[in-house]
Amino acid sequence: MKIAIIGLGFVGLTFACILGKKDYHIIGIDSDKSKIERIQNGRVPFFEPKLNQTLKNALKKKFSVTSSNKVLESNYDLIFVTVGTPQEKNGDIDLTMIKSVSGELSKLIKKSTNKPIVVIKSTVIPGTTNDVILPILEKKSGKKIGKDFGLITNPEFLRESQAVNDTINPHVIVLGGKNDIFMKKLIRFYKKFHGKIPIIQTNSQTAEIIKYANNSFLATKISFINQLANICQNIPGANIDDIARIIGLDPRIGKLFLNAGAG
Repeated sequence: MKIAIIGLGFVGLTFACILGKKDYHIIGIDSDKSKIERIQNGRVPFFEPKLNQTLKNALKKKFSVTSSNKVLESNYDLIFVTVGTPQEKNGDIDLTMIKSVSGELSKLIKKSTNKPIVVIKSTVIPGTTNDVILPILEKKSGKKIGKDFGLITNPEFLRESQAVNDTINPHVIVLGGKNDIFMKKLIRFYKKFHGKIPIIQTNSQTAEIIKYANNSFLATKISFINQLANICQNIPGANIDDIARIIGLDPRIGKLFLNAGAG
């Protein structure tokens, strides 16, 4: 199985290294040539525990990287899109990079003979996969989803400093898309890769909003405990650590993300 990963940031590079270490044939693509050079030399361009050694092990096997999209002229079975979707000053999500990648992928799909599966791991607002990415792929390739190629939304839930562990042992795999042969193929891939990790199948827009719901709820817990910490500072003798520990024992609340301070 040949796999391409477009976008070698926090999510993309971690995923590529883990797959490469497990002996999959992986090509990583990123437009940043200086980043590519560092990765080729076995250096992760950001700090993440355990990832440097994982990268070096993957490079010794079947993981390679490039800044050229020409490699996409070859037939790939799975293409994971992990490019950034930064927030603009007005709060909107910038989809420039994912639109550009979709245009490039449409050229691949047009020439492809092996019916690839495009998997969107980038964080995108609900409706992006169906209303933005899909029209670009179909219009520019002249081919149809579900027949000539698959398109599936697959959000990530990685924690900084725990990315390697979270990639190997995620708490869940969420897949959004049609229940067709492409979905079944991706489910088989993940079952082989992760074993008994639960796989939840839904539609694309639900998968997209699950990512935002997950992030928002965790941010809510952090904001809540910090607000309590501020209150405790004005109450002599009040101990925020004891408060967090005790309310965390309630199974409806849980102990995670109840540490006052930076998120």
